[in-house]
Amino acid sequence: MSDRLFMETTKISVNKTVGQIQGLLAMAGALSILVDYEASQPSAISFKIQLNDRQVPFRLPCRWKAVLKVLRDRRKRIRYEEDLEEQAKRIAWRQILRWTEAQIALIETEMVKTEEVFLPYIQLDSTGRTLFEKIQEGNFKQLKE
Repeated sequence: MSDRLFMETTKISVNKTVGQIQGLLAMAGALSILVDYEASQPSAISFKIQLNDRQVPFRLPCRWKAVLKVLRDRRKRIRYEEDLEEQAKRIAWRQILRWTEAQIALIETEMVKTEEVFLPYIQLDSTGRTLFEKIQEGNFKQLKE
């Protein structure tokens, strides 16, 4: 395991990164893109892609609190908790950007289909709940051998 988290030293703002992700999704054929917010901060990106004869909604959540926990666990002294939270948000969004770039590269080379890489993020209902979240709630019992 590395001494640093992937993208740990980023200084790029959350808003700039979210904009870059939106641009990537638009270039990949997203028909609409929506940024979800919690406490005035971006928390997820929702988008629709045309698959066959229907528009399929997806939702990429940013679980930055998991990054914050890792940062806290790794650092002995924390000077400013607020700075650490902001850095966790920047890291999490940059990681989502890099993941999205990699997925789109696979789609562009026809190694995978769009629905294949984004499948866990398909929205199942109006609450924004994803396929992964539903399967996780059921303790993965839906997956049988």
